[in-house]
Amino acid sequence: MAAQQKKSGLTSKLQKAKVKFFKTYYSNPAKDLKIIVITGTNGRDITAHFMQEIIKTRDSRAGLIINPKSTSNLYKQLYKIWKTGTDYAVVSADDAALANHLFYGMPIHIAIITDSLSDSAVTGAESDNAKSILFNTKPDFSILNRDDANYRIFVEFPSKTATFSYGTSSSADLKVMPGKIYKHGAEAILVYNGERFDVATYLTDPSVAYYMAAAATAAFAIGFRSDTIVDGIANYEPTETKETK
Repeated sequence: MAAQQKKSGLTSKLQKAKVKFFKTYYSNPAKDLKIIVITGTNGRDITAHFMQEIIKTRDSRAGLIINPKSTSNLYKQLYKIWKTGTDYAVVSADDAALANHLFYGMPIHIAIITDSLSDSAVTGAESDNAKSILFNTKPDFSILNRDDANYRIFVEFPSKTATFSYGTSSSADLKVMPGKIYKHGAEAILVYNGERFDVATYLTDPSVAYYMAAAATAAFAIGFRSDTIVDGIANYEPTETKETK
C-alpha cells in the first residue's frame, strides 16, 4: 500500500509538471474552451461523435479528439481546436488516459460516462478508479448512466452545476424507451421533462440508444432543444459500419 501511494504521489508530481509545461507551451487552450469528456468501455467514441454533431448545429467548428495518448498529444490537439475559434472541444478518453491524469488541473465542462465495464488496459477496481478520476474533477455537469451497475459510485461525486442521468430506469432524468434496430440503422424514443421525441442513426449497435441518450442528456443540460438534438444525431455518418468504442 505504501509503495502504491508513493507511486501515485510521484505520478501526480510528474503529471503536474507536464501540464504546467504544455499549458504554457500551447498558450493554455483549455482556458477558452468548454471541454466535454466522454469515458466508458463501450460507445464512448460514438457518443463523442454524436455530441460533436449536436454542437455543430450551433458551432460548426466544434472540435473532436479521440483517445489522446499523452499530455503533449492532448494539448497539441486542444491548441489546434482553440485556434479555429470554436467554444467546444469534445474528447473521448479511455481508462489509460484517465489513469495517467491527462486532464490534471483542466476545467471540465461536461463529464459523461457510457458504462463502467472494465477496460482492456486497466481492469477491475482500477477501471472504476480511473473513471472516478474524471468525475472527481468537479465538472460543471455530470452525465451518468442510471442503469449502470456502478451508478451509485459515480453519483457521489459532486458537479459544480448539476448531475443528470439517462436510462430505462424510471428514476432517470432522460428516459430511454424501446427502439428498433434495422439493417442499416437504428431508432429510439427518448423522454425528457415530459417531452417524447424520436432519434435515429445509421449505426446498428444494439446499445446505440444509450449512446444517443447520453449525448442528448448532455445537450439538454447545456440548453439545446430536442429538434436540434435530433438533427445533430442524424447528421453523424460513421465511416465504419461497426463501432464499439
